Amino acid sequence: MRARACIRCKEYVIIHPNNPLNQTHLNHFHLHHSNHTLITVDLTEIRKEYKLFNNNGRKNSLKEEKN
Repeated sequence: MRARACIRCKEYVIIHPNNPLNQTHLNHFHLHHSNHTLITVDLTEIRKEYKLFNNNGRKNSLKEEKN
């Protein structure tokens, strides 16, 4: 699974290419992180170091998301 990540903020969003809601979430992520360095990586590469980005501004780790 691929993710878009911000190196500066250590946040990421999962990419689902054919999902219109995910495209909106990605656009919000890009707006929130404008002027930051963004990368596209495999989720396993950043899972332990980065936090999941939410539209409402809260940050959750992957562990919190599973609980």
